[in-house]
Amino acid sequence: MDNRYNRHNRRKYNLKVPIVLVTKYRKQLLKDSIADDVKQKIFDIANAYGYEIIAIETDKDHIHCLLYTSPSPRDVEE
Repeated sequence: MDNRYNRHNRRKYNLKVPIVLVTKYRKQLLKDSIADDVKQKIFDIANAYGYEIIAIETDKDHIHCLLYTSPSPRDVEE
């Protein structure tokens, strides 16, 4: 059987969401420790809402995130 999919009740899913966060006017604000602080905040928010971050990378003016989630919040396993 294919292990790439999660199952809950009669549903089978593999939901990944790409997100790009950009600074206003593309200002190069995400340097050094600021980028690390922003990444940590994103990890904290993701954990609070039950998302799993697969990958996250920063550049000087944007952040790329790849999140894994379930179709509904009730499906999140604690």
